[in-house]
Amino acid sequence: MVRHARQQGLPVHTLAAHKADPRILPRLIRLIREEGYQVLDTQNIQSKFWGSLAACQTRTALVSTLNSWYASEHNLSLKGRLYLRLELLTNRCLSRYIVVSERDRRALIRAGISGKKIDLIYNAVDIEPETISTSRQWLYETFGLPPDSTVCIAVGRLVPVKGYDVLVQAMHRIGDRVPQLTCLIIGSGESEATLRKQIQRAGLEKRVRLAGYRERQTVLAALKASDIFVMPSRYEGTPIALLEAAALGLPILATDRGGIPELLHHGEHALLIPADDPDALAQGLVRLSTDCALAQRLG
Repeated sequence: MVRHARQQGLPVHTLAAHKADPRILPRLIRLIREEGYQVLDTQNIQSKFWGSLAACQTRTALVSTLNSWYASEHNLSLKGRLYLRLELLTNRCLSRYIVVSERDRRALIRAGISGKKIDLIYNAVDIEPETISTSRQWLYETFGLPPDSTVCIAVGRLVPVKGYDVLVQAMHRIGDRVPQLTCLIIGSGESEATLRKQIQRAGLEKRVRLAGYRERQTVLAALKASDIFVMPSRYEGTPIALLEAAALGLPILATDRGGIPELLHHGEHALLIPADDPDALAQGLVRLSTDCALAQRLG
């Protein structure tokens, strides 16, 4: 992201190497005053914490952009409750909220935020498919996939809310029903080691690939060359990867959680299934892998 911003000629300021570094606050205040910034937009709870303090000190308009609702994403765990508490405690100098789904807007209102302070702005992507150079051979060679395999691809952080453990279960249940089906998961995160162990225990090393973090152009090329996009998430706002897959014409299999049903209608734009249901996920993958007419209609 930093490199892309600089390529576009945008100024980028690095305040600290770690989000808990207390030097962030004085550096941010100094930067706002020196550059004359009038709006401060925060994108997560850590930046909201520092941003709220700086906004109060500098009388800068503070905007909090919520890409998902903490209570839903973290399922009211200790971390989720802490994030929710911090979100509501850092609103003294808040000007506006931006949310990316109607469901998150309603969640904020239930938490006591006035609807007049909330703007719903769905995420969007700007992609020109014809400019993305890729091929099936490139996909197989780059990610070590079996030749002539049918590739379902997932893109996102390797964290519990993304539901990749359910995807591995689904691939195990598919077994030999679709022997050519291979799953490629692009992303990194705290669940990587756990997922690798799950894949090994299920004997799926040749059919489920964890590809780690990749640059956006590589991700787009992999999406364009794949057959199916799958999103087994337990919660989402307006997921960028799903929008990219749709823009590139992939048939989509996703859960019906969060803001996803606001973007896609089951049977019309995608197959939507319940979260945490490996049988439904397996059935959807089998359908899109074997029913070419369905895959083409949804793509």
